[in-house]
Amino acid sequence: MTHAELRSKVEEGIPFTLHVADGRSYEVPHRDFFLLPRRSTVIVVAEDSPDNPNETITHTIPLLMVSGVTQRVRPGNGS
Repeated sequence: MTHAELRSKVEEGIPFTLHVADGRSYEVPHRDFFLLPRRSTVIVVAEDSPDNPNETITHTIPLLMVSGVTQRVRPGNGS
């Protein structure tokens, strides 16, 4: 995906799953869990630690590794 395509998905405000080339996927429930700086070649996805609710885990992912996103839209919610 390109930088612009990914930014567009984030700006839609709909939660999505980010898929990367090695088969891993990352849930992005809200734009606060995702960082895509301008002119950057990496993105950062944050998630709550499953072991400690006071910790946040961050994943730094090269933009070239992003293979796509999946969004779930419920019919009739205006999205």
